Amino acid sequence: MSETTKLTPHASLPTIPVSPDWSAEGRAVRTVLTTHAWTAPPLERGAPAHDRAFAALSDLRVDYARFLPWFSHPHVSVPALEEPTDTATSWDFSRLDPYVEDFVDAAQGRPVVANFATIPHWMFVGSDEVSIGDDPYEIHWNYEQGTVFRDETLAEVADYFYRLASWFIAGGFHDEHGAWHESGHHYRFAYWEVLCEPDLRPMSPELYTRLYDAIVARLRPLDPEMRFIGLSLSHVHHNPEYFWHFLDPANHAPGTPLDAVSIHFYGAPDIVNPFSSEGNPPPQTWASTFFAQADGFLDQLRLISSIARRLSPETRLLVNEVGTYPPDLMNPAPEIPEDYWALSATVQTYLWARCLTEAVDLVGIAEFAGYPEMIPGVSLVDWDSGEPNARYHALKLMVDHVKPGDRLVPTTAGFPGYPDARVHAQAVETATDRRLLVLVNKRDHPIDLQIAGWDGTSTLHSVEASNPEGTPVSYAVHDGYLTLPAHSSAVLIDS
Repeated sequence: MSETTKLTPHASLPTIPVSPDWSAEGRAVRTVLTTHAWTAPPLERGAPAHDRAFAALSDLRVDYARFLPWFSHPHVSVPALEEPTDTATSWDFSRLDPYVEDFVDAAQGRPVVANFATIPHWMFVGSDEVSIGDDPYEIHWNYEQGTVFRDETLAEVADYFYRLASWFIAGGFHDEHGAWHESGHHYRFAYWEVLCEPDLRPMSPELYTRLYDAIVARLRPLDPEMRFIGLSLSHVHHNPEYFWHFLDPANHAPGTPLDAVSIHFYGAPDIVNPFSSEGNPPPQTWASTFFAQADGFLDQLRLISSIARRLSPETRLLVNEVGTYPPDLMNPAPEIPEDYWALSATVQTYLWARCLTEAVDLVGIAEFAGYPEMIPGVSLVDWDSGEPNARYHALKLMVDHVKPGDRLVPTTAGFPGYPDARVHAQAVETATDRRLLVLVNKRDHPIDLQIAGWDGTSTLHSVEASNPEGTPVSYAVHDGYLTLPAHSSAVLIDS
């Protein structure tokens, strides 16, 4: 175990005081920390990364992990890729089933969330403009083009999701011609999320609310204990009208549950050139951009929470996709700096730690797994080997040490009246009466800290830029004085 005082702070700067108020009543941790996986080719059975990646997912031991077959790969995510003819249907789960089976196995009986979000293109007017081809690995960014349903009653799309859900929940379904399709599956999902990022299509708040009601009405009889998540809005914009309209029970069919709503956050520099690093903002500017965006998102969260309290106070607020990515997100040979992964880890840890003190019920760190041309910077594992990176290890460090039911202790970082934005600190008293501090260094250089009232020898576990493997580095800390490493997501544990 190393000594943090052997690290070199940036120049000769004053030590930052960190002051937990252990005498304060505080509040209980209510925010679940989790992750999500989608039907990414690196997670396909037989892919080199498959076994290690799913082992890493299992090792997290998180509740409410979310499964998302995304629209970009419709050969997997859409089990009815062609519209029914007068005599036949195209139902085929052979590509989707293995992903679901491996995801459920990795959950080891813990509650999971299903988000089978992609609507078949042929259910929209103008579907003949969508060309798919035969390559299941081809990325189809333009698959979700339609905005007008060919069946204005929405019964066709609701029936589609009923059959899809029945395949996984009820052992099978009768297709459009009455033929039985046997699956043998009897999974239980704690939540079913209705669509993913419908605002990008774009779908109006009014249409989405009608569609949510139609799908929920069809799926509820399959499992009366299954709850539902609405909205699932993207990070690009959060039009307040989605929340004002959807969260108002008067806009729903009588008895429709509003169990939860979800939103997403991704930090990104200006995307001048998504296919190459040329022309994009330099990496030295990314940290300030990411954290400014995170702080702006927190303001949005407070507005959303305020709307929810007024209209539907029992509805849970979930931030179920959190991540960052470099600007060359579609680059076939992405140029990602080695210390990016630790930087990204600090952003996710900071946002989660801030959400602990807000009315947020869940934070989900994205994702298993990105890869070249497909937003690689959001990945928690190496897309070639499945080996966890710093983002994964920071997630696991926080999952292992801070749990629902622990007590949050009011904490300041900086001199009285002058909070220091370089560092975020959150003190926690665990359910077993152990004291710890979550610490985040937002900067690319070490920073000296002095923890008030922290005596004796303790241990700092730090996921940081200095370790390319991403695994936590442990340091001995004496009497609360420590040097927090560059881009560190850390937990200081009182011995």
